[in-house]
Amino acid sequence: MSRAQSPSQTEAERERLAALARYGILDTPAEPGFDDVVLVASELCAAPVALVSLVAAERQWFKARVGFEACETDLDRSVCAHALAEPGLLVIPDLAADPRTRGNPLVTGPEALRFYAGVRLDTPEGIGLGTLCVLDVAPRPKGLSPGQAAALQALARQVMALLEMRRALSRRDADIGRRQQAQDVSDASAIRLDESALLMRLAIEATGIGIFDYDLVEGRLDWDTRTRDLFGIGRTEPVSYAGTFLPALHPGDRERVDAALQASLDPAGSGLFDSEYRIRRPDGGELWLGARGRLVVAGGRGTRIVGTVRDITQRKIADLDLQASRDRYRLVTRATNDAIWDWDLTSDTVRWNEALRSAYGWAPHQVEPTGAWWVAHIHPDDRAQAHAGIRAVIDGAESEWSHEYRFARADGTYAEVFDRGYMVRDRDGTPLRMIGAMLDVTERNRSEARFRAVFEGANVGIVELDPRSLKALRVNAKLCEIWGAPPEDIVGHSVARWTPEEDAAARDALHRRLAGGEIMQETLEKRYRRADGRLIWARVNLVSQVLGDAIQTTAMIEDITRERSAEDRQRALIELGDALRDDNSRDVILAHAAEILGRTLGADRAGYDVLDPASGEVSLVGQWPAPEPGGPRPLSDFPGTARCLRRGETLAVADVAADPRLSADAAGYADLGARALIKVPLIQRGKLVGVLYAFAAAPRAWAPAEIAFARDAAERAWDALGRLQAEDQQRLLNRELSHRLKNTLAMVQAIAAQTLRNATDFEAAKEALAARLIALGKAHDILLTGERESAGIDAVIAGALSLHDDRQPGRFAIRGPAIEVGPKAALSLSLMMHELATNAAKYGALSVPEGRVMVDWEVAEAAEPTVRLAWRERGGPPVSPPARKGFGSRLIERGLAGAVGGEVALAYEPAGVVCRVEAPLAGFQAMD
Repeated sequence: MSRAQSPSQTEAERERLAALARYGILDTPAEPGFDDVVLVASELCAAPVALVSLVAAERQWFKARVGFEACETDLDRSVCAHALAEPGLLVIPDLAADPRTRGNPLVTGPEALRFYAGVRLDTPEGIGLGTLCVLDVAPRPKGLSPGQAAALQALARQVMALLEMRRALSRRDADIGRRQQAQDVSDASAIRLDESALLMRLAIEATGIGIFDYDLVEGRLDWDTRTRDLFGIGRTEPVSYAGTFLPALHPGDRERVDAALQASLDPAGSGLFDSEYRIRRPDGGELWLGARGRLVVAGGRGTRIVGTVRDITQRKIADLDLQASRDRYRLVTRATNDAIWDWDLTSDTVRWNEALRSAYGWAPHQVEPTGAWWVAHIHPDDRAQAHAGIRAVIDGAESEWSHEYRFARADGTYAEVFDRGYMVRDRDGTPLRMIGAMLDVTERNRSEARFRAVFEGANVGIVELDPRSLKALRVNAKLCEIWGAPPEDIVGHSVARWTPEEDAAARDALHRRLAGGEIMQETLEKRYRRADGRLIWARVNLVSQVLGDAIQTTAMIEDITRERSAEDRQRALIELGDALRDDNSRDVILAHAAEILGRTLGADRAGYDVLDPASGEVSLVGQWPAPEPGGPRPLSDFPGTARCLRRGETLAVADVAADPRLSADAAGYADLGARALIKVPLIQRGKLVGVLYAFAAAPRAWAPAEIAFARDAAERAWDALGRLQAEDQQRLLNRELSHRLKNTLAMVQAIAAQTLRNATDFEAAKEALAARLIALGKAHDILLTGERESAGIDAVIAGALSLHDDRQPGRFAIRGPAIEVGPKAALSLSLMMHELATNAAKYGALSVPEGRVMVDWEVAEAAEPTVRLAWRERGGPPVSPPARKGFGSRLIERGLAGAVGGEVALAYEPAGVVCRVEAPLAGFQAMD
């Protein structure tokens, strides 16, 4: 054997091989007794392979076999060698899982054997010679049933009984041959010598078995120690035929045994006593014994019977069990509706069971018991193929044939049948017989056809699978559509491959419950990853059923991705609303919007780009899950994208590389690892100022609901930003109102002082003061309502300065070309002029009677028409720059610039304050 052996093991192995050699069984021809044993073992255990295997030094040789081609194998392919380690029954439920056998070529090779059960064949000395075993190509987790195990052990004992009988017969024949060569002698001493030789022969024949000697002349019965032990009689107790032997026999056997003995006493007969009987021992035990004796004739008459006795209890039990099994088998063949047949190929005789009549209507007188009759009743369209399959098995080396065809009933109709037969060959491979069963599958096929139509036409995905291996056995077209793969990529492969790795723990727990048979019916929702990488949600209805020793599970899978996605998007919008309601930072708001957009859409990246309309620079805010590699990219790198976004279009692209609009942008997106994208633009005052986006690394067709979700998320984010802007504007307005109130009081005081200082009488002063206060009220209407109709720039400036007009000649000089300005520019320009005039009234040229103010403007023709406007003060007190800029100064510098998109410069020159404005004419004239 291939494994190393200890010295004690080597000695034991030599003893075992010597015992095997004593039986002279190796390489002997097939014998019906052994062939019947493996055939019955195969049927009893429902196993396709059964063997009587004898393990020699370098090989295992099969005395009898069914369902296995080779007559011997080397020990590396032997499973039976493992059964020699211990007496009794060895069961290996799954040869592929057992470390002793999982590498065996019979397991890994074309035979693909998976189950083994073998009983060791023990000599009377307890030495194992080999096994009686059965094998199957499918694992059997539950092994053999108790009845099958008991029957297999009984059959193994029958094998040993056959071996013992062969050895005894061989030894007897050899002894007879020796006796025929001896010379006949007639004197008394020669007769005694012959009797002694006979006794010696019988003793040798009965080695290990009890001996009896019944002297007929003296009526004396002698038993050896072994026989006394069998009958439970002491070593010194006297024994007699009538007083000891007959009373020990079972009452039901006494008469038969005594008659057999009397018949053996006739010298003219065979002189052989051979009987099996039951005895009752003094201790209450009951045994089956087999006795065999021969009459000794001297002087023409019988003088004694000498023979052997052996314990055959185990063999008898096995015989009875075997007979019971055969009886059950006969009953089964009569009770089943399957037509069981036995085709003797030598005589071309086919024997059928009763089902040929009960199932197919053929009466015995209508049936010719030949293979030709059988083949002739196969449908003409199926006959050639079926017959060719049968002949291929008979003429070839295969041991099994199966075929599905139409078989004629007696009424002329045809039944759809599934027929399977097993070939029995002799040791030379010559076909002897084929035994099989023909199953009527007409209704099954009809049901299966109906089921197949439902199966394939179902609007839900269906997969039948083995829950232990997780391999898909059958799928329908809808399942292939749901998983986005052809059948050949699903059937025969584990269904675990379609579960995303992040769900592996839940998947493995579910599969353990399936394999353990814990789930008979259950509905759950789980995720799958399609062949294209996209995640989907499915509602799965699992139904398991037990089929013999196996479990089969059917999973009905309904794609609920759209339903779940709608729920997820709704929850995401609620989550976003809750988050934005409490956020008071622009960056936090945009980060929340990007994260929820990317996570809900299952994107690889999301974020928000802030764009400067003037410079085109991009700053990244709220990127998810991490900042983009390489930092921000200018919008000029993506001209196709920029054109769409500046038109206010939401851009949803399934594959950047395939979209002609973005042909110039493809390289830039490749650097970002983006193949699919959604971008929602934010337009303010006609300009693109921000983009909320989501990227996918692989091409992806965005659903309309996903695009709508992106818009909703963007609108909610911008509403939150609008809320922050409104709050900022409110705070600015409150500060401005506070500042205006102070300035108003100062202006009222200054206006009153200037009016009274220049008034000639009280009535004139009252009238002038009332007019100025009315003009001040008009200016505040502009400030508080934020509304003003478009007007000429000169009217806007004059209106703003009318509050400070004290009727002094040349106080104000206003000149420039006619320009119509929009309401925003008019308000901002009014506020700026009012602020400049207020400061001038408080500190500058308007604070003294001789002070003057000049306002002029022009339109310069450059790349685009530009307005250049200047405010100049003269004749006022000396001016010096303030130590810090107050609210009024900042309002002057930023108010108009922000409204018209230009620049404002404020200079504190010694001769007086100068304010210069330069801005596009389009900015002054904008109506929004």
